[in-house]
Amino acid sequence: MWRLRPGQRLRSRSWDGEDFVLYNNLSGDTHLLDAAAIEILSALQRGAATTAGLAAALQIADGAPAEPDQLAELEELLGQLRAMALVDTQAASAC
Repeated sequence: MWRLRPGQRLRSRSWDGEDFVLYNNLSGDTHLLDAAAIEILSALQRGAATTAGLAAALQIADGAPAEPDQLAELEELLGQLRAMALVDTQAASAC
């Protein structure tokens, strides 16, 4: 399961609607991100999700099952966001 880092309050600003400047309150870093990354972070602000759950929430596959390459691209972007200390993984809770 993917999630925002605990205690994280992300603030973003866009001037052209395509690129966003994002401020990370935990690290004090700013990042230049594209709209896809901002959509992922916005989805995770609503709660933790699996990669497949994020793909569905972001309508990556337009209602059809996501193609393996689409999920791989999403995983790669999530990995980049993790490297920037914006997201993290958590074990799925057994309910």
